[in-house]
Amino acid sequence: MTTVHPPAVAWSDRHGQQGGAARLCRDVNAPALDRLRSVRAFNIVPDGQAPSARVVTEQALGSRLSGRPAVYRVEDPFGMPLGRITLSRRRFLRFGRKRWTVEPAAGPVLHGYRGRLVWWVLWWPFGLPMSLLCLILSILGDGDGGFDSPRRIIWRDDSGRAHFVFRGMEADDFQVLVPGWDPRLVTALVGLHQAFEPSEEAGADGWYGP
Repeated sequence: MTTVHPPAVAWSDRHGQQGGAARLCRDVNAPALDRLRSVRAFNIVPDGQAPSARVVTEQALGSRLSGRPAVYRVEDPFGMPLGRITLSRRRFLRFGRKRWTVEPAAGPVLHGYRGRLVWWVLWWPFGLPMSLLCLILSILGDGDGGFDSPRRIIWRDDSGRAHFVFRGMEADDFQVLVPGWDPRLVTALVGLHQAFEPSEEAGADGWYGP
């Protein structure tokens, strides 16, 4: 992804050679964003071309008590399904990690969990107090406010094979490890993920341009 405004999802190969790019443009006919920012409807628009896919909210995110996940449907310009992306959060007072599920129209279902368990075990007793300290220093004007919880995500199929990776150290670093995935579905995943995990370069409009 690039840092242009409005932001775009840009593809490059393992050698750094740039490929195509697509912008995420909010659907003007979509309902207003809800307070939880889980209702999304946007078009994936390759530079200089017509929209190649559309993402719509099939089910909005529920409360922590209900545990209801957010479900997003990805369609091609003719309404044919490309896949479904689901965001699940842990329920209130229950242990668990945020989970992203990718269900392509054809292919293996992938599950990705926010942060590795070992880092969460270390973060709760050590990272959380440090994060609170950074927040206090930021409010006082003596810090940068940056000490986040574990963010790395690896999307794996049922056999344990890794297909996508979000490193977490850099908000714009996603890697596709297994070829053959529809770039529109991957772009939709990146856009939805960044709606909940935005980078500093996203700007006031987030990852959705006019």
